[in-house]
Amino acid sequence: MPVSAATAVRLSSVRLDRGGRSILHGLDLDIPQGSMTAVLGPSGTGKSTLLAAITGELVPAEGRIEVFGEAVPRTPGGLLEMRKRLGVLLQGNGLLTDLTVTENVALPLHAHTRRTDVEIARIVATKLDAVGLRAAADLYPRELSGGMARRAALARALALDPPLLLCDEPLTGLDPIASSVIMQLLRRLNQTLGLTCIVISHHVHETLPVCDQ
Repeated sequence: MPVSAATAVRLSSVRLDRGGRSILHGLDLDIPQGSMTAVLGPSGTGKSTLLAAITGELVPAEGRIEVFGEAVPRTPGGLLEMRKRLGVLLQGNGLLTDLTVTENVALPLHAHTRRTDVEIARIVATKLDAVGLRAAADLYPRELSGGMARRAALARALALDPPLLLCDEPLTGLDPIASSVIMQLLRRLNQTLGLTCIVISHHVHETLPVCDQ
């Protein structure tokens, strides 16, 4: 699928501060819609700080951040509505250990939609199929391998069909084979769904071959 000329995320002259010091400054960045973009660098250089700014967790000290043409909101209600259009894949997966894979993936649908249980079950099955985890639907996170847990977290991140997916170090703790599976899966979802994907990573060799920029 060709990358769209439209912009999913735009940062203009952004400065991001944490703990009284400037982490990133003078930052200009355009993420085209439908692209798969890698933000690469060693630990401690501000990659996760950048994601925090895009999600609205961190307010920039200077500059402007836009998501799908609109400035990142400052009000709780505005942030909630914007975040429904964002999928976030966390470093540690963030799966709830006392819920099954199915229940974890269903959680955003129960929280943010009024769909029936039957509709939610159908959506969850579709998402698990997309990440190759249909057979693990009734397992708990402790029963999953590292790669399976990452795919379960990805299915949950996609539960609301967000047009933008943010992946914070998706390969951390995975072996080379599992890392390759995750990156190829992200690329396939990007191409088949037109999903805009931002991958924060320090795994250069695994990430670069499947990214547009």
